[in-house]
Amino acid sequence: MKVNHNHISNTGVNDSEDILEAQDEISIDNNKNQENIWNKKSIFHTWLLLCYSTGPVASMSRTYIPASIQSIAKNVGKTKMNQPCGTQGNDCYVKFGFMTVHHTSYVLYLRAVSTAIEGVVAIFLMGIADYSNYRKLFLIFSILVYGFLALPFIGLTNNDYQTLVLASILYSLLIIDDSIYQILEGSYIPLFMRADKKNPMQRGSVVAVLGLFLGNLGGITALVIGIIISYLSGTPELKGYHNFLLAITIAGCLTIGLSLFSALYIPNVQGKQRIDNFLVLPFKRFFNLLKDIQKYPMAFLYCISWVIWNVSFNNFMSMFLLLFRSTLGLGNSDAEYTVYTFMSYICSSWGSLVWMFLYQKWNSNIKYWGYSFLLVSLLANFWGCLGIHKLTPLGYQNRWEFWVFEVFYSATSSAMRSLNRCVYSLLLPEGNEAQYFGLEVTLGIASGWIGGLVNAVIQDRTNDDRFPFLPNMFLVVVSLIVYYYVDLQKGKNDVNNGNS
Repeated sequence: MKVNHNHISNTGVNDSEDILEAQDEISIDNNKNQENIWNKKSIFHTWLLLCYSTGPVASMSRTYIPASIQSIAKNVGKTKMNQPCGTQGNDCYVKFGFMTVHHTSYVLYLRAVSTAIEGVVAIFLMGIADYSNYRKLFLIFSILVYGFLALPFIGLTNNDYQTLVLASILYSLLIIDDSIYQILEGSYIPLFMRADKKNPMQRGSVVAVLGLFLGNLGGITALVIGIIISYLSGTPELKGYHNFLLAITIAGCLTIGLSLFSALYIPNVQGKQRIDNFLVLPFKRFFNLLKDIQKYPMAFLYCISWVIWNVSFNNFMSMFLLLFRSTLGLGNSDAEYTVYTFMSYICSSWGSLVWMFLYQKWNSNIKYWGYSFLLVSLLANFWGCLGIHKLTPLGYQNRWEFWVFEVFYSATSSAMRSLNRCVYSLLLPEGNEAQYFGLEVTLGIASGWIGGLVNAVIQDRTNDDRFPFLPNMFLVVVSLIVYYYVDLQKGKNDVNNGNS
């Protein structure tokens, strides 16, 4: 019997081609289905509700919780003469592990240590969140943990070292969990952007701004509750921070309830097939990510600029808010501090929304917006440096300075965060959203804990809350220089070539 080998060979080729065509069709159909999902308004609104749910506890972790720890530290601390600390003045020290540190730098040291631990968690998460169907599960779980960690604060009313330690542990866990939900929350932005084929940049500006706006609105909700509690209880005295503790717990309840409701409607993200185990995959992906620097150089360059600026932003806000209370007097300023933090979130919300409308109206080069926001950050830090010289009447030594810079810095910083999330999403390869947003968090942590530690040491050694503004101003300058060398068009071309 004679076999027609040509027929067999041709048949095999044809079958292979048919299989490849079928796979391509399936891939196209899946992409279309994904686009249809992320174009739905109901899905977008559910994601915004999730952003809102994180706001209450997030606002507490940046305002009331460090303020409460600062108050507890001052209550248990001693002066150099081993006397109880007063409500005003900087002569107050407290035990931190094996060291004795200044009561203001206590929070800065705590943040530095927590941030270092946060880095390990971020590396693990960014390695597995893009695989299988874990992104939604991780997102909801991280937000629920965020809320539950806030619940015990209502019972931390004792003025002893054990209470300080417990509050510090809860605060550290909140900082660690903060990175988890930020990675996962941000990884949804590119999905919404890619669903808009006509103008993904404008779509991205809307998604990024409204995501932050709803987060700020959730924070405002919690702060309004704090204002009501503070003013119904009368003028706060030395133990006025107890009002903060109640507000923190209520914020935790809001976060838990809203996230559970959102979990019912947010769709899952179809991830890649996982072939490695959970222990190997995160570190393998991290090293593979570093190999992509040559393939997507602009994405990495932009990430570095964003990270450096974000470190300066977090450092500034920590120093700025603590300086506000120490300058005006702990306890005596607690009611004003509540209103002050409330205005911070109002200005942040206003700033990002104004930028969104102006950008869509003028459609100008988005990099120019970044330059203007970075210059405001530079000015805010420079102004703090003026106060180092005691003969200078400026430099956050007057009440009006805090309020003026709160308006401009909060507004422009919120707009800058929205801009960064939008532009960065445009430079990311498809299917690696969580990994690249995790990279931003990981690099931020790697440098952030060092920056926080440096600021803590400087403040501790100089006994001056304004000296840390010097290295922070340097960070803004470096961020501005790196930002200048980012070529957005090249970055978009790199992504298109990589996806094709």
